[in-house]
Formats: sequence, structure tokens, C-alpha cells
Amino acid sequence: MRVLWAAAELGLTFTHVPLAFDDPALKAAAFLRLNPAGAVPTIVDDGFAVAESLAINLYLAKKYGSGGLYPAGLRAEAEVWRWTLWVQGHLEPWVQQDALLADMRAVVWPHAQVAIATALGVLDRVLCGRVWLVGDAFSVADLNVAAVLSPSRAQHLDFTAFPHLAAWLARCYTRPAAMETRRRFSG
Repeated sequence: MRVLWAAAELGLTFTHVPLAFDDPALKAAAFLRLNPAGAVPTIVDDGFAVAESLAINLYLAKKYGSGGLYPAGLRAEAEVWRWTLWVQGHLEPWVQQDALLADMRAVVWPHAQVAIATALGVLDRVLCGRVWLVGDAFSVADLNVAAVLSPSRAQHLDFTAFPHLAAWLARCYTRPAAMETRRRFSG
């Protein structure tokens, strides 16, 4: 969903080929040439294949959204990368709702709650007095972090102690591109 949201933010025209994580087409030789891991999402842009949703979003934002979704300047770029890598390492492992991880989640959930609260606290403190994570405009950093806290994941979290984060997340998910993407592609 996060790649579809990024494409919508950028106003890109694309062909979406929905595949389930276990679709046999992902293990076919033709697909494995695009993505050796045999996983979705994978995009092909001007003959160039990119996999991994957060990397895809960074690529699309830099190529098609320079100065907008991908903010200008080395420091802003470093902040975009920092928040993208941070959320993947500090929050996403704990909030994933993938069915294949259900048994693991049940075992680690008591410990995960501490890591989740710590990460949410970091975001809440950073967002105190800010509208967006990087600069004065919504960027791919906001999109990538918000996508990790998707509504399907966020519904399992308590944001009571994190009002700045909750307000920011609402701003992200009430963007027209986010709402349209969820309307079009949520099953």
C-alpha cells in the first residue's frame, strides 16, 4: 500500500499488478530477474527494477518529486533517509501484522510493547512543535514512517500518551492521495 500511496502523491501513471505474497508467479524466472527475493512489491521504471517498499518510495520520490516529496538539500535528504531507516529498524519489526509472523508476535508481544512505546515516544517528542518530520512540507519521510504505522497496524496501538504523533498520523492519512489509495486498493 505504501508504494501505491507514494505513486498517488507523485501523480504517477502506472499499471498495478496485484500479487499475493505466495503467488507462484513470484518464483518464476522472469520475476526473479526483477527481484531475486521473489517478493512484492517490485516496480519496473524505465526498465529499472526496484524492490523493497521503502527503497521504492525513496527512489520514486527522488526521481519524480525532487523539491517536493523528496526535499531539496543534502541535510534534508539525510533526514529522509534517517527516518526511513529508523522506522524500519525501530518500529516496523514490532508492529507488523503479517500472518506468517503471528506465532512469533504472540511470544514477543510483552517485550515488543516496550520497544513500541519507546519508538512512539521518540516520534512524539520529535513532532512536538512540528507539522512534518523533515522541513515545512510533507515528504517521503512522513509517508514512509506513516506507512509503517498504517491504520491496520495503528488500530492495535494506544496513542493516548503520544498526542503529537497521533495528530501527525491523522494529518498523513487524511491527505487526498492517502485517502484515495486506501479507497482504491484496500480489499
